[in-house]
Order: sequence, then C-alpha cells, then structure tokens
Amino acid sequence: MNELPRQWRVFKGFSIVQMVLVTFFLVVSVSGVFSSGNVFWRMFESICYGCMLIFLYQGFTILNDNYPDTALSLKQKRSFNIFFLINFLMIAFVFAKLINQWRWAGILWSDSGLTSRSIILVATPLLMSLLVFVLHIMYLAGMYRLRVLIHQNSSKILDDI
Repeated sequence: MNELPRQWRVFKGFSIVQMVLVTFFLVVSVSGVFSSGNVFWRMFESICYGCMLIFLYQGFTILNDNYPDTALSLKQKRSFNIFFLINFLMIAFVFAKLINQWRWAGILWSDSGLTSRSIILVATPLLMSLLVFVLHIMYLAGMYRLRVLIHQNSSKILDDI
C-alpha cells in the first residue's frame, strides 16, 4: 500500500470532520421526523444528509482502495457520477440552511440582552452550517481532482503496457 501524500491526508482529515458534522445533522433530522410537526421537511433533510454521508463514505473507499492508480470499476464510476451530481445539487440545500441560520442569528443578535451562553447557543449552529457548506464545496472539488488523478494514472499504466 502506498503512503498517501500530505494533500490527500489533509483531505481525508477534512472529510472526517465533515462526516462527523453531517452525521450530527442527520441524527437531528431523523429525530425531528418523530418529534417535529414538519415531517416532510425533516424527511427531505434526512435524505439529503444521508446522500452526503454515502458520498463521503464512497470517497474514503475510493481514496483507500483505488489511489493512486487502480482504475474505478464501472459500478464505482456510475455510483460516483450519480452521487457527485446529487451532492453538487445539494450545494443549494446546504447554502439555504446556512442563510436560514444566518437570518435567525441576526434576529437573535439584535436582542441586546444576550448573555455569553446565549451568544454561544446562537453562534454554534451558524458556525456548524458554515463549516458544512465550506467543507462540502472543498470535498466536491477534492473528489473531482481525485477522480481525474486516478483516471490519468490508470490510463498511463495502460498506455505503458
């Protein structure tokens, strides 16, 4: 097994952070299905976060099994393409969640009587949403680069044969 270069180890670390955050949001969404009045929205959130989690897991699998020069199987390529497209479209969902948190934080911060505990309770969901948004975009870009790199390396090996 080849040692991963530093950039891919950093990518893997950011992916683990994103996986933890997405799992947290998934658990909150699934629990909201049973306790919230808006079941349809919570189900939609759960499906979105579930797709993000599946794509994160798929990225770990590709990075561990196929990097640097093992070509992806047809099933892996098809699955990658589908989940990449779904996750690309979910940028809008994650951005909408960020804007919603920003709006609520602005409303709550306009109240001048916030304690330090209240500020933390208002800022934490906003920062978590911002982190998920930024990491999601970084992850999509990294997965694209990984797919291109694996394709180039596996094509080079085939050309050498």
